[in-house]
Amino acid sequence: MDEYFRSQVKRLGLSKPDAYTPYAAGAKLYGYGRSNPTSGQISSDGMRGYRARDQATRLRRQNSLSKMQAGQQYNFLSPQWLGAR
Repeated sequence: MDEYFRSQVKRLGLSKPDAYTPYAAGAKLYGYGRSNPTSGQISSDGMRGYRARDQATRLRRQNSLSKMQAGQQYNFLSPQWLGAR
């Protein structure tokens, strides 16, 4: 039975990706068997990238929350629902 499903998946041209997936079970290993993705000091330029990423994530989250709140109040013509920033 298992082989039948594998052949169907193969006929569709699908395959299991070999990339990192956060939903995988077990410990994650990076590089040469390390359990941490980064090792050593991070420069201030590198930290700037993290801050920019975190700020963009916070803005997306806030926009999503405000749109959700406007939708819950059936306020579909408000700037929050229409995506005005």
